Amino acid sequence: MIKPLRQHYKYLLIGIFVVFVVNLLWKYVKYVSFVSHNQFIHAKVINQYKKPNHWVLKLKNSDIEFYTTTKDDLKDILNYQASMYVVTKYVSFWGYLTKFYAPTYKLGVFPPPTYKTFIASQHKNKKLANMYNALYFGDSLYYQTRVELSTLGLSHLFALSGLHLAVISALLYLILTPIYNRFIPPYRNRNIDLFVVILPVLLGYVYFVNFPPSLVRSFVMEVVIFAFAFALRDVFRVDILVWSVLIILALFPAFIYNIGFFLSVIGVFLIFSFFYFIKPTFISSIIILPIYLYISMFIVVHHFFGNFNVYQLLSPIFSMLFTIFYPISWVLHLVGMGGIFDDVILSYLQLGNQYENIHISSTVFYGYLMLLFILFLQMKTNKIFNFQIKML
Repeated sequence: MIKPLRQHYKYLLIGIFVVFVVNLLWKYVKYVSFVSHNQFIHAKVINQYKKPNHWVLKLKNSDIEFYTTTKDDLKDILNYQASMYVVTKYVSFWGYLTKFYAPTYKLGVFPPPTYKTFIASQHKNKKLANMYNALYFGDSLYYQTRVELSTLGLSHLFALSGLHLAVISALLYLILTPIYNRFIPPYRNRNIDLFVVILPVLLGYVYFVNFPPSLVRSFVMEVVIFAFAFALRDVFRVDILVWSVLIILALFPAFIYNIGFFLSVIGVFLIFSFFYFIKPTFISSIIILPIYLYISMFIVVHHFFGNFNVYQLLSPIFSMLFTIFYPISWVLHLVGMGGIFDDVILSYLQLGNQYENIHISSTVFYGYLMLLFILFLQMKTNKIFNFQIKML
């Protein structure tokens, strides 16, 4: 019989702490090497905006994220790969872990890869080409597009996260199951075998899009959920989120500073809280959950992003439809027909141009987080109240 995971918690904590320390020491060694002399690096341009006398660029690669400025007469190079020499003399270790400013020189820019130009070629509007490359490959969105999506409550659909990874996992499972049933003996466990096959594909995708925080959170959670299921444990436990966060911060300490990661963790906690009180069914999971998430995330999201209009109230419906739209859009782009929905999408995006600012104060925000923490304690101890709503 498999021993309960609880008996090994202290060893898991020790292991995570050791990974954190070793990882931090390794990053410090790389930092010392980085600041020893000016570095020639390749990085992706993840933000670009104009100042009166210069351009400001934000760049990122697998090791660092930083800002620089240039007086070069640049075109739109958002999401392009660039090369440059970075003056590293004044970069601190904390800046190396999170983000920093550094002067650069000899800036060079490389054209986008073929797969991105193939996606872009199917759209007459540059904004839509950018949106689909963001949806598939984690590209940065144009500023105006970010505002429109935020106003309409759709930003989470274009930030690679658990929703995207879940759809990819489900599609791979459906594709591989008939092949598995044909060639593998029936006495083997199909779910375990297919997970072992799908996991490297998902890891490859996370690596390919350069480890966005919300996608990393989703991937680690899939692994932890599998471990709980393999040990015959309940997978609707908040412990899964706790262990996932600890593992992620041990591997990526700078994520503690990332708003996207914070929002992702809060969103997943609210999903667990939903299924703590509501029995998982088709109706509760597909229809009720998106509405619950929109309402329960309102204070958190609007503390950071205040733009709102009435069309935002439709966002739960689009969250429901996205699980259908996402795989269909992949297929359409693969066959060169990705522009079918362009007119509809553009028309809806324009509704996000007009908005009001609703700013949630820090007092309300931290008060709400305190309530969520009390709910977390309830879910851990099960001593305050205990009931579950059963739905059809």
